[in-house]
Amino acid sequence: MNGNNFKMENLKKLREKRNITQTKLSVEIEVSQEIISHYEIGESKPNVDNLIKLADFFNCSTDYLLNRTDNPAINTSNDNNEINDIIYRYNSLSNEKKAQFKSFLNYLVTLKE
Repeated sequence: MNGNNFKMENLKKLREKRNITQTKLSVEIEVSQEIISHYEIGESKPNVDNLIKLADFFNCSTDYLLNRTDNPAINTSNDNNEINDIIYRYNSLSNEKKAQFKSFLNYLVTLKE
């Protein structure tokens, strides 16, 4: 099986977004730095235990780590999925668009049915 199918690009995104080195992450989840590097470049894939450690460390879904979704939120129910999707989309907005979103949301809340 070609390991490149399991390149964990989202792992690298999360790590870099939080300014965490591969070495620091490796210490946190108790693996070698080389293992983290191999996950990120697709030379190997994590076993279940390490995948769970990574998901717990970053508080994200395993599907996100495995590039099966663009939403890092942990899926627990359909209602939570919708809320998490809204939060994820909100967090990806610029500050200006966040302000517009809040204004629009306030407008919708004040409307009488």
